[in-house]
Amino acid sequence: MREKIFIILGSFLLSTIVSAQNLTQQSVDKAREVIDQVIEAYGGSERLTKLNSVVVKFETSNLAVNQSRKPGPPWDENRVVGSSMIDFEKQQFTTNAKSMSERQEFSNGTIINGDKSYQVDYRANTASPIAEPNFINSAGPFIRVTPALLVKQLMQRGYTVHYLGQADVDGRAHDVLSLVMEVGPAISLYFDQKTHMLNKSERVVGTFGLIGYRFGDYKKVDGIPFNQHFKLFINEENNMKRQNIHTQINPTTTEYTQLKQNLVQVSATQPDPLRRQKVSDGVYLIGGSGTYAMFIEMDDHVIAVGGTAGITERIALLKEVVPNKPIKYGVLTHHHSDHILGGQAYAEEGAVVIAASAHEKVIRDSTENKKLKIETVNKNRTFKSGDREVRVIDIGPTEHTEHLLVVYLPEEAIIFEADHFGLRSAGNVSPASPATRAFAQSLQRNKIKVKLILSAHSAIVASGDDLQSALDKAKNMASKD
Repeated sequence: MREKIFIILGSFLLSTIVSAQNLTQQSVDKAREVIDQVIEAYGGSERLTKLNSVVVKFETSNLAVNQSRKPGPPWDENRVVGSSMIDFEKQQFTTNAKSMSERQEFSNGTIINGDKSYQVDYRANTASPIAEPNFINSAGPFIRVTPALLVKQLMQRGYTVHYLGQADVDGRAHDVLSLVMEVGPAISLYFDQKTHMLNKSERVVGTFGLIGYRFGDYKKVDGIPFNQHFKLFINEENNMKRQNIHTQINPTTTEYTQLKQNLVQVSATQPDPLRRQKVSDGVYLIGGSGTYAMFIEMDDHVIAVGGTAGITERIALLKEVVPNKPIKYGVLTHHHSDHILGGQAYAEEGAVVIAASAHEKVIRDSTENKKLKIETVNKNRTFKSGDREVRVIDIGPTEHTEHLLVVYLPEEAIIFEADHFGLRSAGNVSPASPATRAFAQSLQRNKIKVKLILSAHSAIVASGDDLQSALDKAKNMASKD
């Protein structure tokens, strides 16, 4: 009887394995069939193989979903003009964007060109060398929003592709393929079964959730269809719409990778690993990859400031040097989605979250921790412990947000802020933006004198002189205009 059971179980397992293998093979075969149809629809393999470089000039309207001055809709709308260029053979990529909105003043660019790669600030006329340029990481976002280049990826990386099934998009049947690019999570591509055009794609990205892309209004450029419109959705909420006003394929790309003669080279943009900086006795700036938090030692506890990504790892680095003091308070500077992620981590530490009154609801909605404790600040609040005084001050409204909590240590003249002032690299001071000017005015209005400025998005500890330099540069620009 036992032998019969083993035989039956063995047969069942074998049939299950064979079935799984068949499903996998069926998926790959179907994907290959769809890819062949798509390649023909996009001009054929010969044209796509010869498609080496592309330049797209665009106009974009960004809806600042969860990034507006107020916590809820209607969202602020920001207009941007720019262009992107990619050259696969030379492994070159450039992109630039200029704000056309009154509340934002920026004109930035990136040049990826081997050892001649730069981050460029056209307002400041500065170029910062990139120490470790990465073509694939830099060009990936442009490839993902350019269907013809995604089809080129299907040709080159067909071995990573699987057929997911059929789906209805706007009343039309679509074949759905899953593509794994060289970096980032897999992306699902929705191809119209009749036209074989890519109309939709989506992927799940970390804390952002579901990122969706919609493409439309195809026009052929040298026999290859390129979309003229593109929309970006985050968790199915419209975030951006773009019109591609000019597309050129296989142009001479030299002009896009050359620095303008009037640009001044400043300190190189270095890799940004997670690290701990001691700013003053018992005051630490901890972070990496563009997100930072400040930690302040009190007599028997710690006050943490900032809520960007990776707070848990930053707390771990703090505990290496301050192992016996719990985090009692965690200050969240404002309501933007990338600045309230720390609420969950602080709740797990048993800390009380300090936030502006107007931001309490959005913070509670962002965390699953039912034990989250929030104490709100209307104008200011002071914490004292031994010889140390810590002030939490709402310096809003600014051009960036109606309420903004900064944390000020009057004895040391240290301030922590988010999104209003920071340095890309040492000495690399850009002309003050409207948000920076509002920040400086708020400091003056609140009689805050600062020696050191810590930022939620900069590894560089700036000085009060750096802030004044930014203001002077903006004033000089205005006088020239």
